[in-house]
Amino acid sequence: MTDEHRHRLTERDGMEMGVRCPNCGTYTSFGDILATGTCRGGWKGCRTGLRLDLVVYD
Repeated sequence: MTDEHRHRLTERDGMEMGVRCPNCGTYTSFGDILATGTCRGGWKGCRTGLRLDLVVYD
């Protein structure tokens, strides 16, 4: 079983077309998250799994 935690992102976390990893602070693009499901900060030793949930409402 994986240990999942939801993080609500704020404007400070967001950057154009990506976000900062909540664990290591490395910028990761939305495309990389969708393609690999992990943080791009692997060179820093970060192995955080990331995913995006799309919420649609009227």
